[in-house]
Amino acid sequence: MNYISSEFILLLVTINPFASVPVFLSVTARMTPAERNRTAIRACLIASVILLFLLAFGQLFLEKIGVTLPALRIAGALVLLILGLRMVFGEVPGGNDEADAPAGDVAVFPLAMPMLAGGGSIAAIVAMTDHRVNSVAEQAVTAVVMLVVMAVIFAVLRSAEAIQKAIGDTGTNVMSRIMGLVLAALAVQTFFSVFGPLLGPGVYP
Repeated sequence: MNYISSEFILLLVTINPFASVPVFLSVTARMTPAERNRTAIRACLIASVILLFLLAFGQLFLEKIGVTLPALRIAGALVLLILGLRMVFGEVPGGNDEADAPAGDVAVFPLAMPMLAGGGSIAAIVAMTDHRVNSVAEQAVTAVVMLVVMAVIFAVLRSAEAIQKAIGDTGTNVMSRIMGLVLAALAVQTFFSVFGPLLGPGVYP
């Protein structure tokens, strides 16, 4: 159960639904409530399909080009650390520049990508599924956890206007920074898990 909760937290803070709220409200400002709900559903479904595809085939593709899972975990941890630090310092990817000039279907861009299925969540979902270590059942559990996270994201997006009114811009910024700090800590923990055993007993916490 511990790994399920850790996967849930990792994906939730990586996707960071609170950072998506202002972007979602901006790109759907001229939509009716029904259109806004349909956009939220489509964005979550598209992001889920992308992440499920990478969960199933991402590692196989990487192995074909000679990238090992430990290398991916380190690279993913670096991406998550940078993303977390950017969130802490208020430099959230997918912000106003993308939201002010959306082109085409906003459910695809900027909502599904890069807000929901961005570099951090892609690195996280691939790193969590090692086909040589995790059984099909364990990978299926990861897929279910990801879908639950997407359901939470949809609930947040559907309630975006109410959330924005309740906590305001300051509350949104605070929650985003807290999630960024948690994400940076999870990235550092990944470094410990990869390099700690190599450094001998007493080093890995």
